[in-house]
Amino acid sequence: MIQYSVFKRGATIGVTATSSGVKPELHHLLHKAKERMEKRGYRIVLGETVWTQEKAKSASAEKRAAEWTKMMENDEIDLIFPPWDGELLIEILEHIDFDKIKTKWVLGYSDTSTLLLAMTLKTGIATAHGTNFIDLRGEETDETTAMWEKVLSTETGGSITQRSSRKYQRSWQRNDSSRVFHLTEETRWKTVTGQPEILGKIAGRLDRRHPAFDRHPLRRCPGVQGKASARRTDPLVHGKL
Repeated sequence: MIQYSVFKRGATIGVTATSSGVKPELHHLLHKAKERMEKRGYRIVLGETVWTQEKAKSASAEKRAAEWTKMMENDEIDLIFPPWDGELLIEILEHIDFDKIKTKWVLGYSDTSTLLLAMTLKTGIATAHGTNFIDLRGEETDETTAMWEKVLSTETGGSITQRSSRKYQRSWQRNDSSRVFHLTEETRWKTVTGQPEILGKIAGRLDRRHPAFDRHPLRRCPGVQGKASARRTDPLVHGKL
């Protein structure tokens, strides 16, 4: 049976680098994200690993696993974010005792998906595939990114509707502008084979979406029961949680 945590505005958020940390020259992005989230009423706890980066990871696998586990066991922390993604999160899985962790939300995308899948399969605790912490540093947040709060605060038995993005960002940019994502390209649905699109509907369990649809889709693990349409304007997910 899947267990859902309860997330509310004003919660305490723990940030730990289970994959890549942040180099000194980019620490201002962490400070900006922390300041922005605190203004929105959240309490932010930054772990030691977020401030370091050596080669392709923030710290040793043991240290990353220990810090994440400590935050999971901390009753005062309600949600755990990574600062951003990376490549070597898989190294920490063998150092985590999933039997000891408590029910709370873990949110992120890209390399963090490795942890989300393992956690839900091993424990039955729901996880969320969505934005990373540094993505929330801007003065403005696009509607797709902003969905993380609505999704995580939806109570068990409630429902949430998600739609594909209207536009996407052509290339990755770590900038200091008020808007983090520069959404200039129109989102279009395409077939994997490149053949002409087939209009219709797909019904079933929506566990994953092709990354071309969206940079950071939000979903609950395991899949949300619902339906998707091949047309961009239709709801992507509309199901019972």
